[in-house]
Amino acid sequence: MQLAKRLQTIFAINPQSWALEFEGHRWSWEELSGVALTIAAALRAAGLKEHDVVGWAAQNVPSSVASLTGLVLSGHCACVLNPHMAPQVLADEIRTQRFPLIIGDPQFWAIPGVVEAARASGSAGIVASWSGLTTSIEPYPGLEFVGPESHRDPMPGFVIERVSSGTTGPPKRTPQREEAVLASLSLGQRKEAGVDEGPPRLSQSPALVIRPLAHSGSFAVLLALYSGRPISLHEKFDIERTVDAIGRYRPKVLSLVPAMIRMIWDAQVPPELLSSLIAIRTGTAPLDSDLQQAFEDKYGVPILCDYGATEFGGVAGWSLADHKRYSREKRGSAGRPIVGAQIRVMDPVTGEQILDGSVGLLEVQVDKKTTGWVGTNDLARIDEDGFLFIHGRADDAIVRGGFKVLPEEVANVLRRFPGVEDAAVVGVPDARLGHVPVAVIELRDGERVPDEGAVKAFAREHLTPYQVPVAVKFVDKLPRTVSMKIIRSELLALAMN
Repeated sequence: MQLAKRLQTIFAINPQSWALEFEGHRWSWEELSGVALTIAAALRAAGLKEHDVVGWAAQNVPSSVASLTGLVLSGHCACVLNPHMAPQVLADEIRTQRFPLIIGDPQFWAIPGVVEAARASGSAGIVASWSGLTTSIEPYPGLEFVGPESHRDPMPGFVIERVSSGTTGPPKRTPQREEAVLASLSLGQRKEAGVDEGPPRLSQSPALVIRPLAHSGSFAVLLALYSGRPISLHEKFDIERTVDAIGRYRPKVLSLVPAMIRMIWDAQVPPELLSSLIAIRTGTAPLDSDLQQAFEDKYGVPILCDYGATEFGGVAGWSLADHKRYSREKRGSAGRPIVGAQIRVMDPVTGEQILDGSVGLLEVQVDKKTTGWVGTNDLARIDEDGFLFIHGRADDAIVRGGFKVLPEEVANVLRRFPGVEDAAVVGVPDARLGHVPVAVIELRDGERVPDEGAVKAFAREHLTPYQVPVAVKFVDKLPRTVSMKIIRSELLALAMN
């Protein structure tokens, strides 16, 4: 495989330079490749056949990085298992997927129901532990070998099978072929380095991997390995540790989800601590336009929003050149299509393409990742300059007595109310109107719960009457996944309580 050959070349350039850092400890490229090859040998010893898939417990720990590396080197597709799922959901996923082998760290194997599900599926199990100076790659007792049960078919030519966050329903699995992964990595390297790709070489500037490996963090790891960039791995987002890492490594580009950007803003991090950054890339959820403007004004760092999905990867995004020219007038946009991607908006009633900038359903077409046009549930419009604006999901839209309410438009207004940290809006059933909007508001720490009538009055000043929520609920924290997306099912339960 081309990706495996490239990693082998990277490992041989300067084996003693550091490749991975976690909680104060560093490992070299030689050590990383050594553990990865040990894992590859353990896969063979367990009876794994050529191109068999592997359930990869994607935890933000060094052993997960080594496991992913070992799977790439040995030509096995890494099928993401999200250890942050509810234990019963995770166990059901293991039974459904029928992996011939599962690899994870000790914490993963301690999750209730995981071992039993693996045993029922006939899966071999490997416990991978790598911390400090200690390395342990061992079979899980009783799961030493691949069982005789029927397992998932081999997947030659595939690198990774991603899984969606499951915020709107059961997680969806999307396997990605090597040619598609290589195209994304090549584009990602050009965007990060700002230069055309050349021969493999090592970079002195590390990648700060903060997002969960179970989601976009896995791409960040692959991109760092592909680019010869050392990895500063963070188990989770923490203001103090993140700012400290920025100060030590002086990165030019940082990838954060909108909730992380808000946390930096709320923590009043001094601008000089972020002075090395020339851009922050963000996606996965809408970024409040007022917050973006205030953040950019204070820190002088452009925030480049993008749009994509697990099913087809990146589709649109901002460049620094576009930001310099259009940042004020195109605020709220997800940018323009990236190289190899096409977008269009379709009328959900007539099925005709919309060309006048009106809102409709977004369709995408991405080289090497889709076969023809693929429809989405995202409501979108494309302006005269080709900029994409996302207006929420069609299945989130609230039809109130015949009027369509887009939850994100309402939430954007509520976020401007004093003391509000974040807001989300969901439709609840109503016998007369079908569905009506209810707002769930997360308050800033130390803020007193405001009068509900005052919040509604504020909403009436900035929204049309049918958009105003019929009720407002206040919570300490909005329900979020580990990647900080709102969990719609739990939000609805809060709204109806």
